[in-house]
Amino acid sequence: MPFPLSGRGKAVAAGLLAAAFLLAGGILVFRRDSLPQANPALRSAAAGLTDYDAALRLIPEEQALAISETLTYRNGTGETLDSLVVRTWLNAFQTEETSPAALEELYDACYPDGFSPGYLTLYDVIWNGEAAAHEFVNDDQTALRIAIPPLAPGESGALFLRCVAKIPSCAYRTGYADGCWQLGNVLPLLSVYQDGEWRTDEYFPIGDPFVGECANFQVSLTVPDGYVPACAAPLQKEKDGVWRGELLAARDMALCVYEQAAVAKGKAGGAVIASYAATDSEAKRALEDAKKAVETFSSLYGDYPYPALTLCQVSFPFGGMEYPALCMLGKDQYLPGQADSLELTVAHETAHQWFHALVGSDGVNQPWQDEALSEYALLKYVQKRYGQSSFETLKYYRVDAAMAENIPGGLTPGSPISYFTDYADYRAVVYGRGAALLISLDEFLPGGADDFLRAYVKEFAFQFASRQQFEDFLNQYAGLDASPLLLDYLDTMMQ
Repeated sequence: MPFPLSGRGKAVAAGLLAAAFLLAGGILVFRRDSLPQANPALRSAAAGLTDYDAALRLIPEEQALAISETLTYRNGTGETLDSLVVRTWLNAFQTEETSPAALEELYDACYPDGFSPGYLTLYDVIWNGEAAAHEFVNDDQTALRIAIPPLAPGESGALFLRCVAKIPSCAYRTGYADGCWQLGNVLPLLSVYQDGEWRTDEYFPIGDPFVGECANFQVSLTVPDGYVPACAAPLQKEKDGVWRGELLAARDMALCVYEQAAVAKGKAGGAVIASYAATDSEAKRALEDAKKAVETFSSLYGDYPYPALTLCQVSFPFGGMEYPALCMLGKDQYLPGQADSLELTVAHETAHQWFHALVGSDGVNQPWQDEALSEYALLKYVQKRYGQSSFETLKYYRVDAAMAENIPGGLTPGSPISYFTDYADYRAVVYGRGAALLISLDEFLPGGADDFLRAYVKEFAFQFASRQQFEDFLNQYAGLDASPLLLDYLDTMMQ
């Protein structure tokens, strides 16, 4: 059954239908000889994962991205499936009521010129060559359920989606602002199947509600001449003018496209690092910070997992936002006098390459499991780079102060993101108080928390670790029951 277009969708469709339909073909084979190469561990992790072939075309005059995507899926749930759920996160930006960027404390910064809607207009939803019935199953239309014939465990199929993403004028991780298309969470992605059902969490305005399994991405991107694409999948421009790249064993694939940008490149930890910013000096500053972060965390927690890391200067009211192999960094961090702030932001977001990208966790129900671990890793970065005195100073401002703060409402680091109503409490509780757990573990464990985290990363690399698995692994590693300690730090309300 074809998807019925809304009035808004019809208006955009008139200008974009032809462009979108041009993307119906498959992805061309491209040369990889000049692109950063995946290491054997990454190639091994990529085997058997869901594959995405995504053809993208940026249409600036319509402020839109045409998407043609083939998803090849093998049923590894152990159950026979009669439906798939695809996350369409962009649809949350349709209205002020559902947009995460319309949160009161963010609104003026994200929508300086007033509200601007964003959404996906679907043209084709096809399973194994046949049109598939589909419907949205949550209020913000970020979960699309697609009916399929029974798919037994181990069987495979291909889902083809053709759609147009209307990008809002919005200074957020998804939006157009200051000459940059910030394209985080734009691609439709398969949801996670847990406990006998597909997850359909809403796009909560606080935190990062994205929970994803690792998958492989092949991408082709067409942009106007002179535009500068920056992608988690390292891109190479082919003779036909199309940019193509590959990203293996990643939970998402984000990109930015600049009308113009300076680029600085270097290497660290076996990875090519590319930094995009408004000026050469700004690009180089972030590059040097990222090189130090990759080197430090590789020594602490194991090799950086991907062949490349991309840094994108963007306009939004955050310090940064992590994606696999890509970090968005708020342009205010680059202002004169903000060198320390930029370095700390780069280090925190880079730490997420281990604690989010490499080891996945439940960012909706247990946000501490990547944020607190990354905040602790930042403290250890400062300790290794600048000494114990700098570590103690940063710990005082980012952890000790949070432990002393009066937080209302019974919030704890173990609270789901739906419990939080503002970012100030979220930062203090999940980042600060959550990191206090790791500092306690650093004192509690014979080898310190870093040795434990290195073992944790090795154990759960490219997998999804629940809180229970974290706890069980910690108990096994420590040789005793650390559960009361986790309960005390994560679930006990401070008086």
